[in-house]
Amino acid sequence: MKVLCKCIVLSMLTVTLLAFNNIMADEVYLNNGDRITGEILNMNGGKLVIKTSYADEIGIKWTEIANLKTDKEITILLSDDTLIHGNPQGIEQGKIKFNTSKISEPVSVSMGDIVSVNPPKEPPLKIKARANLGMTFTSGNTEKDTTHFDGEFSARTEKNRYTAGGQLNRSEDNGIKTESNSLGYLKYDHFLSEKWFAYANSLFEKDKFKDLSLRSALGVGVGHQFFETPETNLSIESGLNYVSDDYIVAPDKSYSSGRWAVNYDRFFYNKAFQFFHFHEGFVSLEDTDDMFIKSRTGIRVPLYERFNLTLQYNIDWEKSPSPGREKTDKALMFTLGYQFGN
Repeated sequence: MKVLCKCIVLSMLTVTLLAFNNIMADEVYLNNGDRITGEILNMNGGKLVIKTSYADEIGIKWTEIANLKTDKEITILLSDDTLIHGNPQGIEQGKIKFNTSKISEPVSVSMGDIVSVNPPKEPPLKIKARANLGMTFTSGNTEKDTTHFDGEFSARTEKNRYTAGGQLNRSEDNGIKTESNSLGYLKYDHFLSEKWFAYANSLFEKDKFKDLSLRSALGVGVGHQFFETPETNLSIESGLNYVSDDYIVAPDKSYSSGRWAVNYDRFFYNKAFQFFHFHEGFVSLEDTDDMFIKSRTGIRVPLYERFNLTLQYNIDWEKSPSPGREKTDKALMFTLGYQFGN
């Protein structure tokens, strides 16, 4: 009799635990009618990951989900970088409703606008760095050596961003220098809100063949960060600078100028390649003939681990160059690069 009572009690406990576990489990309903229970972990790259008791973690295409239920709060990241934290209330007509503590009415979000569920937390300091090198050496009837190097380092906190970079070009043809220039820049951005920032910038440039002993530009301005994600970045800037041109032969000059800049990069086809474009312009507030623009456009192709191959086209244009110099310098280059970040 005692054995029978123990069996009954154990059976009741087992049934109770199974029922409780079923109640507490998250539920995902698929378009084909299947139902999956477990714990919703995250969604990245178009796949929802669920931890189950029978198959550990499984991934389900986000587009195959018809409905989901969970008693836990989850965080979703939208395509416009908006974060929503709340309880999902089911999916209707391709839209998922959330109850949030900040808004009394449920928030309705299109499933197609959700790029991540429970995204990984951003580190307090995000670091990105890259370096590119291109070299050519020829000998025989033609002896020509060309070297190009460029690099950039940036550190980002919630409110601040620090950027430093530069480039170097050297070229010799049969022992005669045909190119010798270098450029360096520093920039500090302070975010006033999620999208708007104030900045301070500096630029230093030397180019023997442009008769430029040293050009320096220092200034401040404001910018707007439209996108800032691992896939897409876009910002525009506008401000004031003080430019000083020290020439080797021509008379030196300095002037106040307006400055504008556009910085854009985006990965395509599941990060098969990255397109990037940056240009920066300065125009004198005293004489519009004192104007120069720098443009960098290209494609980066990931090779292995953190190495990449870059095809880049540079254009440097000056409205009033030093006497005897051309207005436009163009360069098409292939470089091997290395980049890292957290």
